[in-house]
Amino acid sequence: MILDVLIFLLACLALVKSSGYTVTSISHLARHFRLTEFVTSFIVVAIVSALPETFIALISAFRGEPALGLGTLLGGNIADLTLILGLVALAGGKTLRIHSSIVRKDLFFCLLALLPILLALDGKIGRIDAAILLISGTVFLLVLLSERASFHKPYQNGNHALKQFALFTAGITIMLASAHFIVTSAEALALTIGIPDLIIGLILVALGTTLPEFTFSLQSIRKGHDSLAVGDLLGVVVVDATLVIGFIALITPIAVEKSLVALIGVFTAFAAVFALIFMRTDETVTKNEGLALVLFYIAFVMVQVFIT
Repeated sequence: MILDVLIFLLACLALVKSSGYTVTSISHLARHFRLTEFVTSFIVVAIVSALPETFIALISAFRGEPALGLGTLLGGNIADLTLILGLVALAGGKTLRIHSSIVRKDLFFCLLALLPILLALDGKIGRIDAAILLISGTVFLLVLLSERASFHKPYQNGNHALKQFALFTAGITIMLASAHFIVTSAEALALTIGIPDLIIGLILVALGTTLPEFTFSLQSIRKGHDSLAVGDLLGVVVVDATLVIGFIALITPIAVEKSLVALIGVFTAFAAVFALIFMRTDETVTKNEGLALVLFYIAFVMVQVFIT
């Protein structure tokens, strides 16, 4: 067990470090091609930020344990909407500014965040459900791209495109290897402790995979790019909830416990609603609201541990 814990921690550290370099490199490449701030973070950086949990979910699916990947994705989404957004708001200035183009799509965002949970209420996410998720996520991203002119100013000043591409490639390679060791060690821990794979992914693995977007968002607000910070968080949630879960279920249909999924769905719904209500209030997230989001995540973890 001690060896499994050590492997898990070292693999998480390697995953966080490599994903941090990968996110930084892809943001430089996006600047090089002069994409807008929000599209850069919501689509380009968000997709890269989602790679750690994507690799974990893929490896879990191929090993016949898709529940671990599903727990990582759903837990990561709740953490992004509460803990990470709250910490970013607390670490920033007086308030975290939200661009109006973000909150105008709040209904679509909530529906997409909850879609995989609604599809799983029958105890399974099958291949038809996977197709629905993949189509929904693709349509949403295409709508965003079609409106890219309205999303803030160009995000420029990229440099050393070849160097950044090399860092990006190296980061992806390390992430893939780290994800493999995280999955194998997490499975071993779940068997030793007697905790379901879904819970291990929901709390332990999910926290590690949210660190890249936290780092990127924190750097963005300190440089005055609030749209980048919020876009990255929301983008990861949409990508995880639709494209990643859809792709995993397409490979291996995911069987889940109905009551547990329903509970996760309640927390996800409240997390999405609270986050978007705070964003709509004067188009800012204050420090008090950030603290409330962090406390909400702590309550979520305590409930999951208590039930387990």
